[in-house]
Amino acid sequence: GTSSPQATPFIGLLSPGTTEEQGEVLGVNLIYSGNFYGCVQCGQYGTIRVQLGINPYQFGWQLAPGTSFCTPEAVLVYSVNGLAGMSNIFHRLYRTRVCRGWYRDRERPVLLNSWEGMYFEINEEKMLTLAEEAAELGIELLVMDDGWFGEKYPRVGDHAGLGDWVTDKNKLPDGVNGLLHTAKQHGIKFGIWIEPEMVCKQSELYEKHPDWVIHQPDRSIAYGRGGGQMVLDLSNPEVQDFVFGVVDRLMTQYPELAYIKWDANMTLANYGSSYLSKEKQSHLYIDYHRGFRKIVERIRLKYPDLVMQACASGGGRANFGVLAGFDEFWVSDNTDALQRVYMQWGTSYFFPAIAMASHISASPNHQTFRRIPLKYR
Repeated sequence: GTSSPQATPFIGLLSPGTTEEQGEVLGVNLIYSGNFYGCVQCGQYGTIRVQLGINPYQFGWQLAPGTSFCTPEAVLVYSVNGLAGMSNIFHRLYRTRVCRGWYRDRERPVLLNSWEGMYFEINEEKMLTLAEEAAELGIELLVMDDGWFGEKYPRVGDHAGLGDWVTDKNKLPDGVNGLLHTAKQHGIKFGIWIEPEMVCKQSELYEKHPDWVIHQPDRSIAYGRGGGQMVLDLSNPEVQDFVFGVVDRLMTQYPELAYIKWDANMTLANYGSSYLSKEKQSHLYIDYHRGFRKIVERIRLKYPDLVMQACASGGGRANFGVLAGFDEFWVSDNTDALQRVYMQWGTSYFFPAIAMASHISASPNHQTFRRIPLKYR
């Protein structure tokens, strides 16, 4: 349904013997964060054919008289100076034509995220201690990750709570304002994690609006993370208003929030929309992407200075389409410092370093179990 950690809308074709500094390279990508299809074919006489565009699977579009359909922009880069030559062109394009102007050349703050340190076991005492220690270390931005919300269905694990974006007062008696106040006292900024496109089966939102999720009538739902996660139907304008409202309410209640980490941990597994008519079900992938884009554009119009990171299941949505509305993306959930060198290097073929959020965490690492000294990390 979209670009993912397994598939990103970029293709690089290299002539034999090409290195970083020499050789012919053709780079192709889409400025698009919707679903896509990429194909490279070699003809019998050595001619190459490259296709990159909207994925035709389950796709059909009724184009009414007098209307238009805009396909994704494609970018082609040719270099005789090897992979580095291709990368440099892509980087210049991103920084001057795609990235949001006011933020593209600013130094990124040193950021501490609560996730690997606490996971869902967030509470006020831990966060206040983290803020104090972060300030002592010269950290400039503290981000509270998953686990801070939910009333009827508290977010104590990944099985419940998504959709109910209300502070869990059992965990945070003084609310988000209390944490913002403490962070300000210590001279650091504060950010927060959300996953506004998603909903859990155990949530007040799903109890009120079961028709808001992507699903097929009379068929069982395939759940994602935690055994109960579903995707909200962004083709529906009511759902678009709700998702925009998640950010709008946070920024209205807490105008000093400096950063939002926007996650999305499930793909479009239950192809079907209660909002779209029967003859327009094949519009869903496109209308979902358009709905997502409209939401982000509304947020940017009202909150131009808000910094947002696209996380998306630990490395999804890494594309130029999403970077028109977000300031950076999460490269991977793998926070092993050694592995991170290879991941940042590989990602830099198409993206400048300023777009890549670089995170490292504990030793032994929680994903690879490798022990790495603090100095190296």
